[in-house]
Amino acid sequence: MTERPLIAIDLDNTFADYTTASKDCLTQMGYDGYADAPDPSDYSFACSGWFKDENMFLPLHRRAVGLGLYLRERPYAGALDAAYDVARRHSVLFATSREPDETDGLRWLHAYGLDATPNWNLDLWRDTYPETFEWTIRDSCRRDGSGIRFCHIWDKTFLDADLTVEDNPHTLNRLMDKGLRVLVKRHAYNLPQCERAEQSGLGFAFDDWTQVPTLAKRLLGENAK
Repeated sequence: MTERPLIAIDLDNTFADYTTASKDCLTQMGYDGYADAPDPSDYSFACSGWFKDENMFLPLHRRAVGLGLYLRERPYAGALDAAYDVARRHSVLFATSREPDETDGLRWLHAYGLDATPNWNLDLWRDTYPETFEWTIRDSCRRDGSGIRFCHIWDKTFLDADLTVEDNPHTLNRLMDKGLRVLVKRHAYNLPQCERAEQSGLGFAFDDWTQVPTLAKRLLGENAK
């Protein structure tokens, strides 16, 4: 079987709106003043309009997860259609580095009609079977390009994907340090990475998911149609 390019897509604040779901959970917990909070200027949400430090954010985030935070997220406009579009030509792997998520991620994907294969905990696989990890994941995805897959992995550089769609500035820097191609979902907290991707030739920034299929074609050397 011909190998297909592997595209890894992050979930929170890349494919789906984590920020708005967080506001909803904070309101349910009785915290006022977040409904109109701006797009956070720091990835930790320790910034103006949000939290004074990361120590305040993390406990509230964990409480929100217990209230179904991940299931409340909504795909960004155009994201579902774009995912189906790229999956026609590429192997698509939803890859999240969120707190351990045994069921919500897969349930969420299925609820939106993205019938992903069962969750792989790639962190556990890498730690338990390091001698097989490097080739098993990447090669199996590229050879069997049918469908959409889902995994949990902290360090996405290990996937060595042909293209990663991501918002996390730290992850983006690690990917670009390795020379890997990226599409950056633009937020106030990752503007330096947007600029770096475009200036380095390793990627593009985008605001609208309808842009993604064409940008992916350009980065992967295909003819945009």
